[in-house]
Amino acid sequence: MFKNKNVLLIASSLESGPIDKSVIDIAIILKKNGFVVSVISAGGKMVKELKKEGIDHYLLPVNSNDFFVVRRNIKKISEIVKLNAISLIHAFTPHSAFYAYKMSKLNKIPYISSFSKIYKRTFWPFVKKKVNYLAKGRVVIVPSEYMASFIQIAYKVQNKRIVIIPQWVDTDLFNAYNVSAERIISTASDLRLPEEHFIITTIGKLEKAKGQALLITAISKLPVEIRNKIRCVIIGSFKEHKRYKNELEKLISKLGVEGIIHLAGETNDTPALLMLSDVYVATNVEPKAGMITLLEAQSLGRPIIASNIGATPEYVLDNQTARLFDVNNVNELIDAIVWSMKITEEERNEISQKLSTNVRLNFSKTLLPQRVVDIYNYILNK
Repeated sequence: MFKNKNVLLIASSLESGPIDKSVIDIAIILKKNGFVVSVISAGGKMVKELKKEGIDHYLLPVNSNDFFVVRRNIKKISEIVKLNAISLIHAFTPHSAFYAYKMSKLNKIPYISSFSKIYKRTFWPFVKKKVNYLAKGRVVIVPSEYMASFIQIAYKVQNKRIVIIPQWVDTDLFNAYNVSAERIISTASDLRLPEEHFIITTIGKLEKAKGQALLITAISKLPVEIRNKIRCVIIGSFKEHKRYKNELEKLISKLGVEGIIHLAGETNDTPALLMLSDVYVATNVEPKAGMITLLEAQSLGRPIIASNIGATPEYVLDNQTARLFDVNNVNELIDAIVWSMKITEEERNEISQKLSTNVRLNFSKTLLPQRVVDIYNYILNK
């Protein structure tokens, strides 16, 4: 049994992604539960949230692959571990897992990891090896049954070391009662969304794995009288994916759906956008470990259409509130869109209540991070 509750969280960055947000949430709830928390990352706009909570943050380039930078980082992190008398380390990314593993060996302290996404294969041996360190934690936290099976097969992780904790949602932020009419009107105005049309929304990076081209193709194949009633908003950053954005624009033009589908870039108010939406669509063509955007949409009571791949089936409720389709069958996606347009107002209200209640009871930020705290307590008291 360890004498203190001093813990260290290491993340590659603290920008705005699901992994970054989970680091912040875990750090905050740990402090509320009496832990002394330190965080190391390469920085990002969410660092200010740690400082606001009085949590120590150390800025180090832990996302670098440079050999000399890595050596300096090992030395500095070892100093931080000793200075703060760290008893447990939690790693969230391959880079951070590498350092957690090294510190565990050097200082004889346990480390756990969050294996939250499927990392693409790489030919760079140093980078490739780092992913393996995520699988070496005393406990490996994953966001789905699918991911648990994946790491057992791909990384030979024993089932007894795996704990499944789904991704979670801030149910206060994604709460229909907390999204004002002014925000909804402003977002509709910014995106030039006509009030009388059926709004389809999808959110995610502009990349082939997200399947935006599949959604565009499906909408183009709808009968004209149905298609003209639709406005589809595709949210995703253009900055790093300009070539694919150009491909999508050409496809939209080729299929004659310029006035129907809008590549909207990023949004400043995701809850307001989802409140404007009649259905949320996720057309991933590659498996995902978790599906946070599905939970956000459902928290606001929006029906779901999603590809039946990866962890997606675990993140939808039932056949009355969602439709899953085969990624190789565009007709199933078309049928799902038609289904969503036929939902009556009464049915839509029932679906909304059912979905928001389910997210609040099973995927809430007020509940799931506490399970991470329980893991910390278990390891430190073992």
